[in-house]
Amino acid sequence: MQLQRSFTSILVLLFLLGVGACSGSSTGDAFNATGGTSATGGNAGTAGTSGMGGLAGSTGSGGVTGTGGSTGECQLIQCAGRVTLCGDCMDNDGDGLIDNDDPECLGPCDNYEGEELLSGVGGETGEQCKADCYFDFGNGAGNDDCHWSRSCDPLEPKVQCTYDGGLLGGKDCPDTQSQLCEDVCVPLTPNGCDCFGCCTFPELAGAGPGGDDGYVYIGSESGCTFATVTDPASCQACTPAGSCLNTCGRCEICLGKPDIPADCFPGTGGSGGMSGGGGSGGSDGGARCPVGKQVCGLPGDDPCAGGSFCLTGCCTEIVVE
Repeated sequence: MQLQRSFTSILVLLFLLGVGACSGSSTGDAFNATGGTSATGGNAGTAGTSGMGGLAGSTGSGGVTGTGGSTGECQLIQCAGRVTLCGDCMDNDGDGLIDNDDPECLGPCDNYEGEELLSGVGGETGEQCKADCYFDFGNGAGNDDCHWSRSCDPLEPKVQCTYDGGLLGGKDCPDTQSQLCEDVCVPLTPNGCDCFGCCTFPELAGAGPGGDDGYVYIGSESGCTFATVTDPASCQACTPAGSCLNTCGRCEICLGKPDIPADCFPGTGGSGGMSGGGGSGGSDGGARCPVGKQVCGLPGDDPCAGGSFCLTGCCTEIVVE
């Protein structure tokens, strides 16, 4: 009996050793499986890399960076070889709006993204009353050949510049600007402004001399903003230079006018389309943008291509100098 018990004990011991050996083998397989899971983790990392958001953004011209660049919504833009605050794809004034989505940006050459309607890049020549293109980059007429004097304006928007009618028609106040001024400055001038920063707003309809639309000098030193355009203490009245004026049409987006009437959209009353489907204007005619310019700025509009800026509803190409 003792021998039988000893034999039984040996069998139990051998069985337990066998189970232990199998358990050790399973543990090894489990670690191997964990190693496989690690490899799976590596594959997940590869899948993340395949997003390539940065590279996709970098294909656009103008050096796209940042979140806007990755989605194609913002393109860095240079003016005269410089990237200004309104072309850097950043919300510099913290109002939640970036560059051409911020109405306080008066164009891609605007180096002031704050509340006041200032360009931040000049528009004066260095002489107290003389002015050049208000919306390009640089002081003086050397790069745009635009010439004007605040003394040509009977409304005297700058108190230091007394009106002198004898200047009209002369070099400082020409009847027409040169072709170079037209080519350089007019494309950068928002709808509703002349080349020298004299602009109208919807609130000024009928408020000008003789019942015409009123205009104010947005470079007024006392702080002209969208909220103060009707306050003469903040925005001095001015007379637009008719030789270099980008008027505000009914079917155009303009300063202070971010929307247009519904009947201005193609196919809702315009002429020239079968069953209204090809109309290009509203009830009073007029297209949103000049021929050859892409519309932008309203829901459903395509974003502007790289190197261009959405300026009062139209994509404006900027030549990098």
